[in-house]
Amino acid sequence: MKGEIVNLYRHRMGIDGSGVSTLILLYGCPLRCKYCANWYCYMENTPRESYLPHELVELLKCDDIYFKMTSGGIVFGGGEPLLQAEFILEVCQKADHQWKKRIETSLYASWEKIECLLAYIDEWIIDIKDVNPFIYKKYTTKENDIVISNLERMCHFIPSEKVLIRIPSIIGFNTPDDIVKSINTIESMGYRRVDIFDYII
Repeated sequence: MKGEIVNLYRHRMGIDGSGVSTLILLYGCPLRCKYCANWYCYMENTPRESYLPHELVELLKCDDIYFKMTSGGIVFGGGEPLLQAEFILEVCQKADHQWKKRIETSLYASWEKIECLLAYIDEWIIDIKDVNPFIYKKYTTKENDIVISNLERMCHFIPSEKVLIRIPSIIGFNTPDDIVKSINTIESMGYRRVDIFDYII
C-alpha cells in the first residue's frame, strides 16, 4: 500500500505537540473549508509523491536522534489524513516505538478509519470547527454529525489527555457564545483539553 504525500516538513518545534517533529502532509480531504490553509491538499494538479510505508520510515529516520532526545516524533496531517488510515497504520507499525505519533484531523471519516489507529496514535489533535451543525456546514459545506458521533465514541476508548480539541474563532462564522457552547458540549463528553485560537482571514 502506498501513501500519497504532498510534502514533509522537518524540524518543527512546539507546533504539533512536544519536541521536534516532522509533519507528513497527506493528500486528500472531504471538506471544502471556506478559508482552508492547505487547499492544495485536495487539488487534482497538486504535485505529490507516493511512498510505501517502509520507504517513508527510512526517510524519517534521518531525524531519529531529534525525536528521541526531545520526545518528539511524526505528525500526520493534511488535508484529512484519516482518508489514508491504512497507510498511517503501517507506518506506525514500522516506525520506532520511541517516536511519538500524532495526527491532526477533522475526524470527518468513518469510525473504522479511526478505530484502526486508536492503539497507535499518542495524541489526537482535532479541529472540529464548531459543534453547531449550521455553522459547520456554512464553513465546510458538510454536515458535522459524523464528527460529533466520532467524538462521542472516542472518549470510551482513549484517555482524554491524549486528545487536544482545537476550536477556531472565525469572524463571520462563529461568535464567542458559539464557542462557549462548543466547549460545553465537548466537556460534557469528557474531554478537558480545548484550545481556542483566532483564525485570521
